[in-house]
Amino acid sequence: MVRRRPRALRPGDTLGVASPSGPIEAEALQAGVAALEARGYRVVLGEHVRDTHPHNNYLAGTDADRAADLNALFAREDIAGILCARGGYGAMRLMDHLDWQAIATHPKVFVGFSDITSLHLALERHADLVTFHGPTLFGLPKLDLTAAGVFWQLLESPEPFGPLPAPPETIQTLVPGSVEGEMAGGCLCLLAHACGSSFAPDFRGKIVLIEDVNEAIYRADRDLTQLKNAGLLEEAAGFVIGALSDWPKHEDDPPRNTPEALWRDIFVPLGKPTIAGFPFGHVPNALTLPLGVRARLDADARTLTLLEPATR
Repeated sequence: MVRRRPRALRPGDTLGVASPSGPIEAEALQAGVAALEARGYRVVLGEHVRDTHPHNNYLAGTDADRAADLNALFAREDIAGILCARGGYGAMRLMDHLDWQAIATHPKVFVGFSDITSLHLALERHADLVTFHGPTLFGLPKLDLTAAGVFWQLLESPEPFGPLPAPPETIQTLVPGSVEGEMAGGCLCLLAHACGSSFAPDFRGKIVLIEDVNEAIYRADRDLTQLKNAGLLEEAAGFVIGALSDWPKHEDDPPRNTPEALWRDIFVPLGKPTIAGFPFGHVPNALTLPLGVRARLDADARTLTLLEPATR
């Protein structure tokens, strides 16, 4: 399947910023915009980026308003890409408000992670669009030179990236072997919560990315078991596991449970090439990964190589 690839960005383009999930503080918003402008981009904020919800403090305005910003930014011909302000919670509430036909006919760079996993899934299902599991505007100024270099090269170059610069010594082989396939996945709890919806994950023949943050081991176990019981893990070609960040705060000291034991319990019996500890998601200097792009996972060499361009 050939996915819709967005046009490669180039300095001078206009980028839009939306807040599909939680609210972003003014200082973080300004720092993110400054990082984009320093690269040579113009920045347009969605009309409701600075909104807060009238009844709670965890949504950046109403569902209709947050979706309206996404619809408007996708529809604008002068905007080449969209960055999400931050994650949090709320993106999965927008599905009924989004104009999928208009979005599909205006493919453009779309970047975010964490709660934005719900939108990555939906953009694949409803718009057949390559998207980027990468930094939100909140985290962009914090990237080191390596992570920032991956981010900008993926967005600005219409050439295959090749091997990603992840240090093999920090990565563990859980199941050996090599496999090729499109990349899919994201934040574990959002993948599990999407089951049974119109934006349920499609892992058939894919290299599946899995990571999460602030989850107890038993909750990560529950989410993985949900994906397993839904038949999704068995359909995958292989797995790239990131980290379960900040898990120790939910455990005894010393902990009786560990993410590593859970990974082995769930993934090793599947027998598909699997590595753990890949630097993406909720870790410092996470690497940007294009979803819907074909890659090669070599679990023996502990490498992930992008075989196709993410943009055109």
